[in-house]
Amino acid sequence: MSQSNQGGQPGKSKELKATSKQVISPSILKEDKRKLQLLYIIKTVGGITERGLITLLYEGSQKGLNLGHQFTTLGNNLISQTVKEDITSLLYLGYIESDQTKRLKLTNDGEEAFNNNKQLLDESFINAANAIITELKPMITSIDQEYNLKLRSGRRRR
Repeated sequence: MSQSNQGGQPGKSKELKATSKQVISPSILKEDKRKLQLLYIIKTVGGITERGLITLLYEGSQKGLNLGHQFTTLGNNLISQTVKEDITSLLYLGYIESDQTKRLKLTNDGEEAFNNNKQLLDESFINAANAIITELKPMITSIDQEYNLKLRSGRRRR
């Protein structure tokens, strides 16, 4: 005879909850132009922290380069869940990597995937992105340097 009240908890049963997640495959760049545009920006900048990338995308959206990300300001911090999700997807696929200074860079696979799909990018996006990156690069560089100094001071305290 089986007992329904195992462990002294009458009437409680363990349920399996299934959630669906979107499958990420290498063909995502053909389906989601936003991720391809992120690869282009990371490649053009040549290495950028996540915070610097979010700031660049936010400032770019204020200047007319809107990739469709939503931004939220919490105190002095700029946050974007959609940018984080895109970065996570690209990291999972191995198209970008994060080095010890937390800078995002394209991997060899990322370079190859980008070169195979770069014809999908609009010329207007490339021109706008280049202009905004050139304009904002000093600000992004200072954000990245500030972040590196915080990382170093955190390591010294340990």
